[in-house]
Amino acid sequence: MSDDVKIKVIENGPLRVSGAGLCRIGIETNEHSRPTDYGAERDQDHAEAYSLCRCGASSKKPFCDGTHKSIEWDPAETADRRPTAERQWKVAGDGFEVSDDKALCWHAGFCVREFGHVWDLTPAAETDEDKAQIKQMVQACPSSRLQYREPADSEAIEPELKPQIATIDDGPFYVQGGIQIEAADGHQYERLNRVSLCRCGLSENKPYCDGAHSKADFKDAG
Repeated sequence: MSDDVKIKVIENGPLRVSGAGLCRIGIETNEHSRPTDYGAERDQDHAEAYSLCRCGASSKKPFCDGTHKSIEWDPAETADRRPTAERQWKVAGDGFEVSDDKALCWHAGFCVREFGHVWDLTPAAETDEDKAQIKQMVQACPSSRLQYREPADSEAIEPELKPQIATIDDGPFYVQGGIQIEAADGHQYERLNRVSLCRCGLSENKPYCDGAHSKADFKDAG
């Protein structure tokens, strides 16, 4: 991917994006109110480079309107900067493995269905259908908390995602396709295929989302 495609965290300010597409998506649920997939993408007009609100108070969401300069909010980046491989714990299945990095989680809920949790389903999987279901649940995770390997000692099998930012209705920015994210101090965060960034201003794991938007009843469906 070109180095021109990146997200830069501006000190005490927004996310500055260059070279990446922007869309909106919702999260679809089943009859048991469990998240299962994403809705259709709705493209958003944007410039080649644009600024996304990180404080949660812009009147032009998802874009920044400068409100961060006039309100009290905590912009500090506090996320663990170690590689995800150093934090993962692993659950073994029959010929495959699921790894889990809780530090990236925002409780989107794709890992839980009415028939069980990924961590319980993995060691009990017996059929190809079981494995396919687990793989789908893992790859729907928008934060890279979960990764799927088959065989277990191979590279993680990732969904094919084009480099873009998807604004989740009433939720975080879902950054797809391995876009480089740069901290305000110049640190290069690990490049991941799927990661979610805070846009409500309340996460205690910035720049990543930790689910604080749900507790605060953050609203922005475009």
